[in-house]
Amino acid sequence: MSQQLLIILGIALLALGTYGIRFAGFHLGAKFSFSEKYQVLLSNGATVLLCAIAVTTTFFEGQHFAGFARIFGVALALFLVWKKVPLLLVICLAAVGTALLRLLGIE
Repeated sequence: MSQQLLIILGIALLALGTYGIRFAGFHLGAKFSFSEKYQVLLSNGATVLLCAIAVTTTFFEGQHFAGFARIFGVALALFLVWKKVPLLLVICLAAVGTALLRLLGIE
């Protein structure tokens, strides 16, 4: 198989898998009803998982320390979110802050 065909096949499989997960979630969610206790548990579990991923990617790049510039960028973004700055501005300012530190040689 050629490289292009493998890439197209991979994209098609990912698209089908994504659609299948969405389809299953929609139909299974309509058939099952969870108690309030389990709905809160699932909601909190999703939040904890997202926070764990955010913390991990903030501090590590692969198996190595990501550097202080990235930590500064995330901290700046958190501060700006706390101050209720619009999201687009938060993203741009955090990226600029991180880039400036890297330009100054602080990894």
